[in-house]
Amino acid sequence: MSIEREVNITCPHCDAVTPFNIWLSVNTSQDPELKEKIRDRSLFEFECPYCGEKTAVDYGMLYHQPEDKLIVHYAITQDNADEVYHMLTDEDKRGAFSSLFEQNYMIRIVRSRNQLLEKLAVFDAKYDDRMIEIYKNHLETAYREEHPEAEQIEILFFSTPEGEPMLQIFEGNEAKGVVPLNNSSYYDLLQRHGIEMKPMQEDSPIVNQDWVKEFLSPKYFEKQKSTEYEIN
Repeated sequence: MSIEREVNITCPHCDAVTPFNIWLSVNTSQDPELKEKIRDRSLFEFECPYCGEKTAVDYGMLYHQPEDKLIVHYAITQDNADEVYHMLTDEDKRGAFSSLFEQNYMIRIVRSRNQLLEKLAVFDAKYDDRMIEIYKNHLETAYREEHPEAEQIEILFFSTPEGEPMLQIFEGNEAKGVVPLNNSSYYDLLQRHGIEMKPMQEDSPIVNQDWVKEFLSPKYFEKQKSTEYEIN
């Protein structure tokens, strides 16, 4: 079910204090209008009734899209992300999540609003988020070769209004460019790595660049090989 809570927001422009509803949980089957409001960011936008200025409000939520058996948990703190991760990966602690696993749900944990929107864009476009992260890893490597002075780099997937898949490159908070996703390269990655992977629903609930580094490390493949040929 969708759950909202009223909080007080202090306008950063005029200092007026105004009630604002945040959504702790969104169920798109129950409240289908919220599906687009998340994607266009309006659910995170506060408009001051006194001065009219708009401000982005960041807050965590549990996004539930039951029609596609999809859950994305946006953890506002690392402690919350760790808690949910352990619940999902320890069968003895799953509790209410157990029935979702039985229904073959896709469940992911993210740590920022941009990551939440990116996951939704990836799944809306019917891509495998693990392949997108590997693709981004290769793109970052190529970008760093051309820009060795670059420090903090983040690459985010999105789709244009026409449905074209794109990747936007950031250095810190500064957007540096947009690159179209090459579907041929994407499917090459899928063919190369897909056979080594679990089904998406059974993989780690955290799929990000740290996941890529672990997946591409020799230790991962050694572990997979030993597990595959383990004799009980």
